[in-house]
Amino acid sequence: MTAPARDQFTSPDGRRVGALALFRNAAGHPLMLRKRDRDELPWCLPGGCAVGGESALAALRRKVLEETGLHATPGLLLVEHYMPATTKVAEGSNLIFDCGELSPETEVQLKESEFSEYAFIAPDQLADAAQPHTAARVQAALYVAKVGGGALFLEGASRPYVS
Repeated sequence: MTAPARDQFTSPDGRRVGALALFRNAAGHPLMLRKRDRDELPWCLPGGCAVGGESALAALRRKVLEETGLHATPGLLLVEHYMPATTKVAEGSNLIFDCGELSPETEVQLKESEFSEYAFIAPDQLADAAQPHTAARVQAALYVAKVGGGALFLEGASRPYVS
């Protein structure tokens, strides 16, 4: 006897949702954080995974504040990067939000247990600094921000978007 088919709308498979912040300096270089637990290609964007019942925007604000002390004001959704499951991570999507330009006076306060330093890394240096999937998603986000693209990311359906 076969098991009944799951309704993917009311009972979906579990998936991971990551929310990442693209902050840039005046030169357009992205803010990257150096992970303590990774020796090779350790740089990543600030942000992380949503927990149950938390929207991607709420996760972004929470994780960025925890990791950098910055209050993220997410703008357009620049990139959704789908990642299939591996032996190390669950299937999921990483959403990169435009969080604007940081002034030179902005203080970044790293979560020192997780990150050893931060830097604004030139786009042409990303492949030498970050994991290939990270470099690709940051390059894509920088491109979309440069050409003026992106999409609004809405939370829930309680009210219409009004500018």
